[in-house]
Amino acid sequence: MKENVIYPVSDEVEYYDPFSKMETGVLKEILGKDYVEVDFDVHTLFLNLNAKDPEQIYRFVQNYGLLYNPLFMDEELQKDLIHQYSLKQLRYRIGIFSNFYSEEELFLISSIVNRGIYLKEFQQEIARLRMVVELYRVIKEHDISILTENTRFMLFYEYNLGHWTLQPVKDLLQHPKLKKKLTSILSQIEKLHTNKKDFSRQQFESLLNDIDEIFSAIIDLKLEETFIEMCIVYLEAIMETGLKGVSPKISFDINGSIDHTWTFSSLLAAIYFMVHQDFVAGKRYKHCKNPNCHHIFIAKAKNNNYCSPQCQTRAKTARERARKKAKAIHLYEQGRSIEEIARELKIEPERVRSWINKYEADR
Repeated sequence: MKENVIYPVSDEVEYYDPFSKMETGVLKEILGKDYVEVDFDVHTLFLNLNAKDPEQIYRFVQNYGLLYNPLFMDEELQKDLIHQYSLKQLRYRIGIFSNFYSEEELFLISSIVNRGIYLKEFQQEIARLRMVVELYRVIKEHDISILTENTRFMLFYEYNLGHWTLQPVKDLLQHPKLKKKLTSILSQIEKLHTNKKDFSRQQFESLLNDIDEIFSAIIDLKLEETFIEMCIVYLEAIMETGLKGVSPKISFDINGSIDHTWTFSSLLAAIYFMVHQDFVAGKRYKHCKNPNCHHIFIAKAKNNNYCSPQCQTRAKTARERARKKAKAIHLYEQGRSIEEIARELKIEPERVRSWINKYEADR
């Protein structure tokens, strides 16, 4: 890795099965300090890489290679993407694309040369896959409150690009209580899209606030179904693109036996295929309920809310600490001394003192 670009250091090809069970030692090596006893496969591991930790991403690459071959360019796929989405420029990935980049990061699709993969590309693919799972959960759980600020923005941003997949937005535009605000949002997004350099951070935060207001209004007007339709068509579009690098294959042997397999143009395509298989099987993707954990995991039981035994224990400890803290503050307000509180709660006086000092500072 050099200057936030990950380069292959050898032309040697090393084969492995991305569908095989992940060894605990490999998981510990890649996750480092973030390791917990969680049941991850390659696709769920990639989904949970810490995008803010370049070394963690680099360790993933050392074990599993680049997400795709920067040299590969399928001419038919290139033409299909340009025609289908009316794009003149895009940063190409095998099976995945995005055109939401600053101008200096864009380059003509025809000018791709031998290069490494930018760290930012990994980070954005992690974010995109997390958004895919988020959309899936909204649809499965019928709960649009799951949507994060980033995904809400992207739903309207993609509509602004003219993608036919987000036509449900037109239904919202017809609503008299939404039309004015939504038209203003789409106008701001158009300005952002056409001239990113002149769009200030303050303007962007204002845009996000407007989207939050529209989102709240949609809930108040009981139009969640229309918003879920947006999630459905957006998810279908992303998955369709992500699976373009996946092909079925049939093999015969001399005895007439048939073997049905799949081929993948890249690791990223294989990852999307694994996610696709999870969705088809109706697997439960969940966010770990431990507030200090960012993991998304596949729950084996409906009431399983933690990615690992460690997170369940840490969350329980945190709840107990919060309960004792609230009790300590209550006793302090009643005039009890720090020593008295510590004895009653059976904790160290220093901890009680830190809670009280913070309580007093915040008053």
